[in-house]
Amino acid sequence: MRNYRHFTAIIAFVLCFIAKAQTEATARQSQIPSLSGEGVGENLPAQDSIIRVLAIGNSFSQDAVEQYLWELANEAGVKMIIGNAYRGGQGFQSHWIDVTEANNTFEYRKVQNGQRTNTPRMALADIITDEPWHFITFQQVSQESGLTTTFEPYLTYLIQYTQGLQTNPNAVYGYHQTWAYSHDSTHGGFANYGNRQQVMYDSICHAVQYATTTHPELRFMVPSGTAIQNARTTWLGDNMNRDGYHLDLKMGRYTAACTWLEVITGISPVGFSYHPDGIDFLTAHTCQVAAHEAVARPYECTALDREGFRTPNDIVPTGLVKLNFGATYTADPTWNDITPAVRTHTNITDSNMNPTGILITFTGDFGGSNTNGAAYTTTKMLMPADVSQSALWGYATGKFGGQNARQNATLRLSNLNPELTYELTIFSSRMGSQDTRQTSYIVQGEDVWADDLQAANNASQTAVIKDIHPTADGQLTLTIMPGAQNNSPNSFYYLNAMTIKAKK
Repeated sequence: MRNYRHFTAIIAFVLCFIAKAQTEATARQSQIPSLSGEGVGENLPAQDSIIRVLAIGNSFSQDAVEQYLWELANEAGVKMIIGNAYRGGQGFQSHWIDVTEANNTFEYRKVQNGQRTNTPRMALADIITDEPWHFITFQQVSQESGLTTTFEPYLTYLIQYTQGLQTNPNAVYGYHQTWAYSHDSTHGGFANYGNRQQVMYDSICHAVQYATTTHPELRFMVPSGTAIQNARTTWLGDNMNRDGYHLDLKMGRYTAACTWLEVITGISPVGFSYHPDGIDFLTAHTCQVAAHEAVARPYECTALDREGFRTPNDIVPTGLVKLNFGATYTADPTWNDITPAVRTHTNITDSNMNPTGILITFTGDFGGSNTNGAAYTTTKMLMPADVSQSALWGYATGKFGGQNARQNATLRLSNLNPELTYELTIFSSRMGSQDTRQTSYIVQGEDVWADDLQAANNASQTAVIKDIHPTADGQLTLTIMPGAQNNSPNSFYYLNAMTIKAKK
């Protein structure tokens, strides 16, 4: 079990927050309010008391409601049916064209009793009439979410069309505020905002206020965008997206789901025990608070730099930080499993099981993983076999399997203590190779450092990069790529394990 004893003050604060939130939740469960504070408990049908929520949107509503909202509601004791009328990359105008031309290209994603179904090629009318929805939301496509000139007349048409079809006369309509892209996003639509995250966030806030002001029938707003912006002010940083615009599959989507929970039910998510695999307690709490603060101040980013670990990080690790790369989990708890199933790893401890506050993010994907490394090694890293055998790999030339060639893979180490100097020791191995699979490791921080390693049949050699200084905001970028002597047909490169030594 990971030890958080160095953060007793934080935990004490968390426990107080939990007690307060649960007290508030109990008081509010009998009447389900909207964001505006108006009671909408009368919308719940007496026969089953199920809250029915429909989002009319795209992949951003998929990110927000399809994964973890049902589970959070279930913990709160709230029965919920969730629908998503999904058309990827589409917005108000495109949705209206689909309706008027009867193209029937909506996918109907539905979560009921915890089970997820997807029915393709549906008419929006059939989705609207499938359930007596209590809450129905609209959202613009992400690149136009801050451009009010793209809203009308199509938002008006969609609202009126939905009102004419809904089967619940007490249905409440709302707006889903989407999020600004990550600061380094390469999405073409980012240019609409000068490729500046703050400009995009401010524009979205203005556009949502425009929509809700011109449409009083939109009685509530789900501030997912503000929740994500809040989370970016914490130690989690600007790691809330998986590709620069869609949400990270774990903490990003969880933050949005927490926001929806509180808006729809009035129950604060702070202190909830449910969180998806790949998120530890401290990360979940940080996401919960980011969502809770967004509901309190939906058009204002709240600085939460005191949540979780400090920023900048002032922790001095008490031992080596040991990282096991690949899809295989090690039985040795002193090694941190860095699997590609999670984009950003937050629960990084040192060899004494003390927290470090370090984040590790896959910023450029590998091709896959294997367990073809050496089982017995003689390096000073003292790796167990399940660590030395497990590897991430990529290739830079030609075609291999169903993967695409990538010139390199990249990892970002963030929230490092900027006052420390670091030493990286790296191991890579691919047994049974008949060629040279030299791999280069380039580290960029305050300066650039590099070393090479012959991965083919390696059981004894490591790459060592010393005296590394992170950037002023505590970041290092590690690039893994084929070395100059790599002559494998596909230019394979590898990363099996790494240790990080910190010193003042």
